[in-house]
Formats: sequence, C-alpha cells, structure tokens
Amino acid sequence: MTRLDGRVAIVTGGGQGIGQGVALCLARAGARVVVNDTASERMAQTVTAIEALGTQALGVAANVTQASEVERLVQETLNRFGKIDILVNNAGVVVVKSITEQTEADWDRVLNVNLKGVFLCCHRVVREMITQQHGAIVNIASIAAFHYTVPHVPYAASKAGVVALTRDLAYEVARHGIRVNAIAPGPIETPMMSSALTPQQKEGYAKQVPLGRLGQPHDIGNAAVFLVSDEASFITGTTLPVSGGTDLRVATA
Repeated sequence: MTRLDGRVAIVTGGGQGIGQGVALCLARAGARVVVNDTASERMAQTVTAIEALGTQALGVAANVTQASEVERLVQETLNRFGKIDILVNNAGVVVVKSITEQTEADWDRVLNVNLKGVFLCCHRVVREMITQQHGAIVNIASIAAFHYTVPHVPYAASKAGVVALTRDLAYEVARHGIRVNAIAPGPIETPMMSSALTPQQKEGYAKQVPLGRLGQPHDIGNAAVFLVSDEASFITGTTLPVSGGTDLRVATA
C-alpha cells in the first residue's frame, strides 16, 4: 500500500463529496490532512472522520477565491504542521443551465471558484514548495473539459482552464522538484451531482458508464494518493481521467 507518512496535505473543498473522499484516502495513507471548506459543519465532520483513523487533521474555513483567505489557510497549516507537501485543489461549483439561461453572475461564480481558486492556492503554496525543493499538486478537473455531458458552459470552460493551468505550471516548477498533475473525474456520486442532475439523469449516466456504475469519491481519492506518492515520481503535467471509461465516448444524461 502506498504510504504518505510524515507528509502534510491541504485539500480544498474537503467537507463533502470528492474532497472528503480525497482527504480520507490521504489520511489512510498516513498523511496529516488540512481540510478546507467554506461550510464549517461539513469540514468538522471530515476532520472527525480523519482523526478516527488515527491521523492528525486540521480544519480551516476559508474562501479560496480570496487571496487573503488563501494566505490564512497556508499560515494556519504552517503554524500547525510546519510545511506543506501536498496540495489538492478540489473546491468547485457547477451551474447547470443552457447558455441562454446562464448569467454573468453564474459565470463569475463558477470561474472564480473553479479556476481562480486553483490559481490562488497554487500561487501561494508553490512558494513554500520551492523553498522545500519538493512538493506534489493535484488539481481536480473534469471530463467536461474534453467531452459534452450536460449544459454547463462556464463549468466546462473552467475545467478546461484547470487542465491548461496544470500543464503550464508543471513545466514551470519541475526544476524545483515539484510535480503538478490533474484528475478528470467522470460521473461521481456526490452532493454536487445530486444538486445538478435529476434522479433520472443520474440513472442515465450510470447506464452509459462502460464499467457499469457511477464512481465514488474514494475512486478519485485513490488516484490522488497515487499521483502525490513516490510511485508517481516521474509523472507531471498530465491529466488522468478517472471515469469508468466514460471519457472514451460522448455521454449525455
């Protein structure tokens, strides 16, 4: 089993869904995990679950769209654990509407959380990793960056931006011993999916997944553990689809 003993990880949007799955998988591998979310109650539940595994955890409520909040997230992490080895940029939102129904406010909200938030967290954490001359970053993208799924133009655009950001940042920081990769989840059973899709659409997705089921948060978590581990020490700048094969075809709900 891959081990991350002694390493410190920040997971944004770690209060539920994919973020919670990633945080728990990192903890099971031995990492000390800083759970970030804007909802303190959700965040506290994840922290409690991690501590029940016998691993140290810290919850920091912060809005990743604000540089000052990201700075506080980093400082609280450093104050508690003294370093940052792993960053998983997972915080995200989606608005499912046709392009004619999407508003400027929808665009701004989705791009701010999904893309600006990734930039701000990388921008701040990379400075610490450069000082250390090591680190691993995983950005959560989506197969929506490459394939049509449901009507959500701002979301698809934001996730395509995450893929491009990952590639360029990986090239820029490789000389500092920092690796940057992305995961492109397919249909994962999360509260975000439930809020964006009807039960009938979810059922339609499940039927079209070649592996015959919706993904679970731990499916993404396990992939993240691999990408930040020493076993993946020669992998950087890539986007790994974790989609049950959904990315192999155009799938609609």
